Amino acid sequence: MSVDTHRVLMGTCGWKHQVWINDFYDEDLPEDWQLGFYSNEFPVVYVPASDWMDEPNLDEWKNEIAETFRFILEIPADVIQDPQHFSAALTKVKILGNLCLGLVFHVNQVAMQNVKILVKHLQLATSYVPVCIAKQDVSFTEEFNAVLAENNISEVWNGQSADTESLKRGSLAISHVFANDLNMKELRKVVDVALSASSENCISVLCLDGNPPSLEKLRNAETILNLL
Repeated sequence: MSVDTHRVLMGTCGWKHQVWINDFYDEDLPEDWQLGFYSNEFPVVYVPASDWMDEPNLDEWKNEIAETFRFILEIPADVIQDPQHFSAALTKVKILGNLCLGLVFHVNQVAMQNVKILVKHLQLATSYVPVCIAKQDVSFTEEFNAVLAENNISEVWNGQSADTESLKRGSLAISHVFANDLNMKELRKVVDVALSASSENCISVLCLDGNPPSLEKLRNAETILNLL
């Protein structure tokens, strides 16, 4: 399923999982080919900061993936608060161009104490790519919520919060859910929420996480979506 024909794009958090060898990747598949193999199976991947910010060959990713494949890149709170590091990160984002579907800003209490820097970097990033906010045990002020609404920036849904409306605020809606222990009823609810955020003006993405992410749960989520 491509970005253009989506209802919900589904993928996992990361693709470099050692225990996937034999179960997903062939034992003889070179590690450098894993991204290409993954991209032929799924349309999107959520990339943790540790997997891309220090990657010296990010440009090579463009040659390894299927044409319709997209990345979502995570930016941690400490990088958001450091202008030099943030500028370097944004430069790397631009390398991927439109292959980067969006960024996830992790926002904690320290970031909220320096909200002017946070807002400045949000505005810089959204001039290139959609941005979503992932809360880290923090409450947003009315003023910051107004900034998010004004710039159509949605909040990442974690699969637990009862508030799903903020997921639908922007052009990109990301559900990042630890799903390995979910039963089928719970997984159906997660798919329902992700599907409710999908529209002509909003791309909805469901990224399943775990240690490692369960490919079985991802296949089950795809089956549920196809039945809805």
